[in-house]
Amino acid sequence: MPERRRPPSKIEHALHTGPFSEALRTAIDRSGLSLNRISSKLDERGVRVSAAALSYWQRGSNRPERADSLRAVGLLEEILDLAPNTLMTLLGPRRSRGRWSAPSTPLSTGALWTDSTDLERTLSGLEKDALRSLWAVSTVYTHLRERVATDRTLGETRIRKVVRAETDGVDRIIAVTHTDGSPTRFETVHAARLGRVRTDPGTGYSVAEFILDRMLDTGDTATVEYVSYTATPQGPPQNYTRHSLYRPAAVLVLEVEFDAKAIPARCAGFYSPRRGTPEQSLGPLWIGNSNSAHLALSDLDAGMYGIRWEWD
Repeated sequence: MPERRRPPSKIEHALHTGPFSEALRTAIDRSGLSLNRISSKLDERGVRVSAAALSYWQRGSNRPERADSLRAVGLLEEILDLAPNTLMTLLGPRRSRGRWSAPSTPLSTGALWTDSTDLERTLSGLEKDALRSLWAVSTVYTHLRERVATDRTLGETRIRKVVRAETDGVDRIIAVTHTDGSPTRFETVHAARLGRVRTDPGTGYSVAEFILDRMLDTGDTATVEYVSYTATPQGPPQNYTRHSLYRPAAVLVLEVEFDAKAIPARCAGFYSPRRGTPEQSLGPLWIGNSNSAHLALSDLDAGMYGIRWEWD
């Protein structure tokens, strides 16, 4: 009787078939080590890789390419008790940069927003083709800055964007906010004019159009800056901010500035590829002397990115 071969274990299968992200995630799960602990072990060996970077690697939204990152992969094989070069061989050739610039199908509103039919109804109140306008641009750069007031509610949200047209004839961008039903007010700051605004207090959705200062054709870029204010008198404390990307993006910076009387005990970044999927931690964030914390990311997948904080 021929000898029955043992089926490969999960880690053996991942190391044999890849991809790198799956193999790394499986090896980390098997090790029982936290990302913070692995980051500390790498630091002890003279290579600095943050827990956030390790999180990007294991979910496939980024990959090690620089010399120090490749050295870290070799050390990870040692830390995770893997044979030499098992992870390195899965990296393959260096990928081309600028992944965000490739055309892609945007995520649906249902993938990113709760009760998306309510959002689409609010959008249709703005204009019949508002969804087309929402998806007509991709993000090159976004800097979102939130201010948390003394009562621990959000004061204002300031957004600076560089957008790129994904079709011809783009003359506006659409902004979406979702609150507990409090009305949202929008103001333009730079290179755009505030157009129509629609708010549905029953669902908490507010949408606004910002008219660009020139018409864009495919590949053209524009800068926009605007502010939104949400009136939340005696509302519940706000403990997170989140930004949705319909397409891959080049750079996203999320920043939260806390009033001196409302500084939280801890802050952390998070990511979720779709609504309803578990949040993935991007690691703790330092609150500096400016009473602010930020999360800076590059070469991003579509999905939801945010900062969450806690008070003792």
